[in-house]
Amino acid sequence: MVSLTSLLITVTAAIGTFAAPPSNATEGLGLLQARAGTPSATGTSNGFYYSWWTDGAADATYTNGAAGQYSIQWSGNAGNLVGGKGWNPGNNNRVISYTGTYTPNGNSYLAIYGWTRSPLIEYYVVESYGSYNPSSAASAKGTVTCNGASYTILQTTRVNQPSIDGTQTFQQFWSVRNPKKNPGGAISGTVDVGCHFQAWAAVGMNLGTQHNYQIVATEGYQSSGSSTITVSEGGSSGGGGSSTSSTPPAQSSTPSTGGTAAHWGQCGGQGWSGPTGKHFTP
Repeated sequence: MVSLTSLLITVTAAIGTFAAPPSNATEGLGLLQARAGTPSATGTSNGFYYSWWTDGAADATYTNGAAGQYSIQWSGNAGNLVGGKGWNPGNNNRVISYTGTYTPNGNSYLAIYGWTRSPLIEYYVVESYGSYNPSSAASAKGTVTCNGASYTILQTTRVNQPSIDGTQTFQQFWSVRNPKKNPGGAISGTVDVGCHFQAWAAVGMNLGTQHNYQIVATEGYQSSGSSTITVSEGGSSGGGGSSTSSTPPAQSSTPSTGGTAAHWGQCGGQGWSGPTGKHFTP
């Protein structure tokens, strides 16, 4: 990616269940043929790993900015998209800071997002969201206080669903901030992922030993909005430390088998190392 210059590509929306992975998604992204939105891609930009995925149904553009900044604009109230900047591989004790603006209109998340292998786990630390609260659609395991904020810990089972390793059965781990950071304008925060990972382990939710990517992601489904986020490493990991309760909150549901509504359902594909597309129906 050209240093200190935002890269914007307009491409024709792909038709089908999911967007095909790019063959060479690197800093040469600008060589891709212009279409009518930004094509799915992964790579590095100004020292940060980036990942962008869209199923092509929304009019969506992803732009890499200086350092850890990225911007996403989407409209049309259709399709699924997710993108952001961070690191590859992730790790167990990174303190992640983010700042910018997040203005969703409808179904959307702003979250720390990543994967591990051995075992295969997909995870989220949700800082803010639009019209849909993911806490209403998974099995509640407890609560944790990290960086002075309370989060609900949840888990879902994905059966025969696409992943970074093709179609697999795997677990999704969640921490959902309660209350969420207000969307609709300026937003910032610090997330000590180690606090969440330790809390998950305390209730039997163990991540894999091999980290894949770990990004601050903006995700949207059948919605519209905009997000401009700058990601950095470091910041205060204080705020009271970790306090974990293994008593589930009142809100709970049965883990999904991957074919029902009310939670993320994925439509990525084997061979695509970027984020899988995720659909949910509230």
